[in-house]
Amino acid sequence: MAYTQQQTVFFLSMLSNLAISQTGTVDYLEQYLAEHIDAHLKAQQGDIGVWTRVWGPAVYQAPRSTVTDNVMYVARSNATPPQYVVCVAGTNFNSVFDILIEDLFVGQQVPWFYGNPPSGAAIAAGTFIGLSVLQILTPGAAMPGAGQGVKDFLKAQASQAIQVITSGHSLGGALSPCLALWLLDTQRTWDPQSRATITSEPSAGPTAGNATFAQYYDGRLGAVTTNIHNSLDIVPHAWNDTDLAALPNLYNPPIVPDAIVDGLVAAARQLAKNGSYTQIETGLQLDGTVNTTIVDPKRLAFENYLVQAGYQHIDAYFDLLHVTIGSTAMVVLREGLGSPAALRVAPALRARLERRGAIAAGAK
Repeated sequence: MAYTQQQTVFFLSMLSNLAISQTGTVDYLEQYLAEHIDAHLKAQQGDIGVWTRVWGPAVYQAPRSTVTDNVMYVARSNATPPQYVVCVAGTNFNSVFDILIEDLFVGQQVPWFYGNPPSGAAIAAGTFIGLSVLQILTPGAAMPGAGQGVKDFLKAQASQAIQVITSGHSLGGALSPCLALWLLDTQRTWDPQSRATITSEPSAGPTAGNATFAQYYDGRLGAVTTNIHNSLDIVPHAWNDTDLAALPNLYNPPIVPDAIVDGLVAAARQLAKNGSYTQIETGLQLDGTVNTTIVDPKRLAFENYLVQAGYQHIDAYFDLLHVTIGSTAMVVLREGLGSPAALRVAPALRARLERRGAIAAGAK
């Protein structure tokens, strides 16, 4: 059965993460991604219809990085009018830049200075940095749109009516709505005839900014944004304080909260303290179910919590949206964004909490 637009856009957005386990130069990573994106577009044509990669992928590497710190590409459909889906990759758990800067730099905020926002509208400093990267990102010489930013690319397409959809998962779920709002707030500079209709379909994203920003976003794009959240995914709970406070008991039962989970949540709440972080409107709430088959009584409760969180952040979305992807690609997504990635960082998280005195050494 053919996918709906929502399923198709989710599928396209997830392809931006397929080099998450790779290391190398920007040129190598872009070529690797291009080949794998194209292969999946062809393999699942029966589900998604005919889509073509028309810009990118473009890869950003922070200084001294050898991984994909940010990725964006554009796919075009054969629909009338043409649809252009701008896909933004999520957090790469192999990327220090992603985790420490784009994900966790929430203690400071930067005003939203595009369009005509109300006074006080601001986004997290990490989100601002991520958006700034996307604004200047250009594909390499071997890629379509080489040397051209996404705004200039879209400007060239807007000689006719087009639909532009931004999408991304996880970190991409925070950045892609901001990208859509930036394109809308600056539309007169690249599409003075307003031939482009701009919408957004992010998934699993944390909050991008404060309550004033969310109000401004919802007034501009809320009606044409489908913000997809799994109710049991911890990531969309960040960085709103009320949502964060609910995290220790998110999987209880069968995973009873412990001192390490409590310490992690307390640290997260402290990071975002006084930020008034608020989600943009949630267009689609998916009702998640705790996967008891992956709860291992031999693991610490903290480890079971992280494994469950990883499952709810990746696998559950594919299950709840009834979307499939190749088995090899699914392994890559899990390793980079799902349960294996979460379990991999567990020792470091525990050690950091112990050093900060947030938990006692030897806590269960």
